[in-house]
Amino acid sequence: MMFRRDEEDRNEHIDMTPMVDVVFQLMTFMLFSVQMSGGEKVDVPPARHGVGVEENEATFLTLLKPEPPAYEAKLLLGHGEGPTATIDQAKAAIAEGVREGKRKVIIQADGDVPHGEVIRIAGQVSQVEGITVHVGVQEEAKGK
Repeated sequence: MMFRRDEEDRNEHIDMTPMVDVVFQLMTFMLFSVQMSGGEKVDVPPARHGVGVEENEATFLTLLKPEPPAYEAKLLLGHGEGPTATIDQAKAAIAEGVREGKRKVIIQADGDVPHGEVIRIAGQVSQVEGITVHVGVQEEAKGK
């Protein structure tokens, strides 16, 4: 029978490298899998710089306050007085505008529309070829 001697050099240590690798992989996974979409309201500041877009060169979409049970913004074609539309109808209207030479789309949103909803609509309408998407802002009050 062999006995182990306490005097023998033991090469025992805990290798922490695999644990550190797993922790970094988990952190990376969490970083890339988290959706950064906040439903908070965004107070859009008045415009100070930039150039305006001519109304006759653009197609307008208006987003109104989301209402239960869908909690999706109500989409209107035009300056707020237009008909209610689905996203597919809005894309068709934008495509028609492109055929008429209107290559700009202006999205106007009520202050109660969440920022994520504006971004969602902008992403979907930007799939129409040949357009640029603009977000409408309030003009700065004169005399300030």
